[in-house]
Amino acid sequence: MSETVPSDMKPKRRRINRRRGARRSLWTSRLTRNIFFSNLIGLIILVTGALAMNRFEAGLINAKVDNIRSLASTITTVIGEQATGYDGTAELDVEGARQVLRGVNVQEGWRVRLHNKSGELVADTKTLDDTITTEILDPILEEMPVRPKQDIWRENIRGWIDDKLHNLPWRKARRDSLRRDLKSEVRAGLDGEVSYGPRFDADDNLIVTVSLPVQRVQQVLGVVTVESNDVGSIVNAERQALAPIIGLAFLAMFLSSLALTLFVSLPMRRLARAAEVVTRSAKKRDAIPDLSSRRDEIGDLSLVLRDMTEGLYNRIDDIANFAADVAHEIKNPLTSLRSASDTLRVAKTKDQREKLIDIIQQDVSRMDRLISDISKASKVDANLARETAKTLDVAEIAENIVDFYQQTRSKDGPDVVNASTIDPNSPIYIRAYESPFAQVLRNLIDNALTFSPEDGEVTVTAQKADRRVIFTVDDQGPGIPPDNLETVFERFYTQRPKGASFGSHSGLGLAICRQIITAHRGTIQAENRVDTDGNILGARFTVNVPRQRPSNEA
Repeated sequence: MSETVPSDMKPKRRRINRRRGARRSLWTSRLTRNIFFSNLIGLIILVTGALAMNRFEAGLINAKVDNIRSLASTITTVIGEQATGYDGTAELDVEGARQVLRGVNVQEGWRVRLHNKSGELVADTKTLDDTITTEILDPILEEMPVRPKQDIWRENIRGWIDDKLHNLPWRKARRDSLRRDLKSEVRAGLDGEVSYGPRFDADDNLIVTVSLPVQRVQQVLGVVTVESNDVGSIVNAERQALAPIIGLAFLAMFLSSLALTLFVSLPMRRLARAAEVVTRSAKKRDAIPDLSSRRDEIGDLSLVLRDMTEGLYNRIDDIANFAADVAHEIKNPLTSLRSASDTLRVAKTKDQREKLIDIIQQDVSRMDRLISDISKASKVDANLARETAKTLDVAEIAENIVDFYQQTRSKDGPDVVNASTIDPNSPIYIRAYESPFAQVLRNLIDNALTFSPEDGEVTVTAQKADRRVIFTVDDQGPGIPPDNLETVFERFYTQRPKGASFGSHSGLGLAICRQIITAHRGTIQAENRVDTDGNILGARFTVNVPRQRPSNEA
């Protein structure tokens, strides 16, 4: 019978939101969008400022006001003197004023109007010009020529841009603030005031006007208004002249964004996809592309990712091999234990039972030693990660380690001697993890003491070699078989000296030494010392690590 578990007692499944980082397309990539938008924003600001041309327009308006005001002042002065009569009561001579306006050289796009003191329009240069212009008409065409499509598109684009710029909120607000009619200026002029500046008419055309009163002494007889409506066309012409430059700026922005996308976003995407492939498959060692030829940060990133991937795969292989070696080494004492325990049941004599019990105890001790050494070996990387590298004096390291063994030396054991050649007045330093590095030297010395005779010596030497530091540990033992000079650093390899009890060595000491020295970017190797006749004098283990250069050394 099954029981119903309350909903609040059931384990809650955590929701994991995975980002689709490596699977997003190139053109929907956030990095690609940021590249394009960052380039586009600056360009938009530049283009908008160029198209708006506020400063140019303001300067043009000020120049127009000065020119128009000069002309208006001249006209009012002439009319005031020649077209206002000579009687005591001055009146505006409309016909005389028209003759004055006909004699004024009015520029194209300018217009002069004259209002009497009642506000009525009495003269206008637009209607005063009675000249007749003749020209030859173009021949009648049977069919209108078809305009090229690119001209139509260019005109449509230009019209669309002008419409958008014309309806910008701040431009609409400016037009509304300057919107006024001519009547208000005429009324102000009849009151003796001067009006000038830009204004917008009902059709949103920009007009620069100046209105001055026509006076005879202090009496206002009319108002002269001079207008210029060519400011907008001048500004538009300048905007159109900027169009090719704006086009080139857009092209440069697009090419720049495309280059950044191809050389930054696309390689990053390739690296992300390759990293995703690596996480899904244990056989894609070369999935990370080699971009080292770029000689930039992305090339450096690809190299680091390739090295990291190779290191992870090597670590996985090491873990798998280590697990297999551990299983093999533990299986041997377990097999011996099983055999001894099975035999113990059928042992008939006391001596047989005691011998089997001794075997069982030896196997248990061997397993305990194996498990302890295996635990130490598996924690080497973790201990190195927790340690902090320090600056260590090489001579002091050798001296302290030798003093420790000399103080703890047994009377019938080999002696440990310091033969370092470093001058105390010129100290040499290395950058190392203190405890793990000391463990390496202790393991090497312990190994040398095991193989040296009771009256022998173990020599520890530290010396400088170029930009490296070399530590050597020499013993006076039988040496190492030439075929095993590299094998001794493999896990669980043991070469027991004569008289050593079985299972007293796990074969992990030298493997741990190589693991620690590799983390220090150094090397460790074994060799035999021989005399001139080729006789083996003992084994030598050499540790080679980088030297920390003093700050004053180039």
